[in-house]
Amino acid sequence: MDRTPFLLVGDGPQETTGLGRIARDLGTLLASEAAIPLDFVQVGGPVPPCWRSWAHVPMGVAERGDDWGARFVQAIWEDRFGTTPGILFVIWDPARCYAYLQVQLPVQRWCYPAVDAYNRWGGLSGPPAAALQGFDRVLAYGRWAAQIIKTVREGSVPYLPHGFWPSDYAPVGEEGLDWARTQLGPHVSREAIIVGCVATNQHRKDLALYFEALAILKERGLPVYGWLHTDTTIGAWSVDQLVEDCGLQKKVTVTLGTLTDRQLACLYQRCDVTIAPGLGEGFGYPIVESLACGVPVVHGDFGGGSELVPKVEWRVPVREKRRESIYGLTRPVFRAEDVANAVERALRWREETGRTTAAAYCRGAVAHLNWAALSPRWLAWIQEGL
Repeated sequence: MDRTPFLLVGDGPQETTGLGRIARDLGTLLASEAAIPLDFVQVGGPVPPCWRSWAHVPMGVAERGDDWGARFVQAIWEDRFGTTPGILFVIWDPARCYAYLQVQLPVQRWCYPAVDAYNRWGGLSGPPAAALQGFDRVLAYGRWAAQIIKTVREGSVPYLPHGFWPSDYAPVGEEGLDWARTQLGPHVSREAIIVGCVATNQHRKDLALYFEALAILKERGLPVYGWLHTDTTIGAWSVDQLVEDCGLQKKVTVTLGTLTDRQLACLYQRCDVTIAPGLGEGFGYPIVESLACGVPVVHGDFGGGSELVPKVEWRVPVREKRRESIYGLTRPVFRAEDVANAVERALRWREETGRTTAAAYCRGAVAHLNWAALSPRWLAWIQEGL
């Protein structure tokens, strides 16, 4: 049986970004699915480390150039597939997808765009809009993103979320919790309320909001202790500066770098509540991870992430809106007091409901995102396009 050339472009499967995780999960599905005969190749991500689970071509900063790797990807296709028709599937935000409209290849162009904001008119404009108009097939992350994309495309816009493997976030037991206690360090008191946060150090993740909410909770007399997992302490934010400014010395542990899903699960499950401080999420993996671990999560009432938060009391109201970037995208403004209030509501609910029942409720809220349930829907969408 002839195999259809299928080239997936995005962050690399070895990268720790959300986009890298999406590409890795879909790569796992497509590379192992015998029912759909594909000549599957993934492009993206620097090396090391090398990726050996399926055909993978790294694409670092030099290869991306000024067109997000479009010319590089064209060369890869021509070298591997020649003039054979196939599928080019791009998993990036709409602005990065724009350059792939110029690729001169015998392909259908599909994209799964990370839409996390809208313009002044509630849609998209400029290159992001042109990209979504020009691709042959566009699949949204969720209902919210589909509504934004629909403003620039005719007809309905299908959506499919990405998922997680529940076994990675199942209860960890005492050994796992002991490991988490070791990671948090010696300053955590027995009565401490652990407030977690998993977020990269970038402008779209409002780490100041997280630390200021912790400071307010501390001022209210709660024995809070913060756990932040991020990629670097110096980025869009100086974590050390935020700790100092908020008076949280010896009240926060910061873990850095790569942790396995199981290690993250140990730390999540040591938390009483988590805060997801994104100013717009296409999806929001930390929201799903926290709930999958049975831990309530507080997040702003904006973007695709709010669809994942099961109780409205845990959603933080948008107080103002502002624009940013060359595309004039809308970002919400939240108040730290509102975040602290939502944290207190989540903690109170957890105690009133009972921790065992509360954990089961949280896990049930994301049960539909189990990859075992999502995989058939993804395969059906791909087969339909072929």
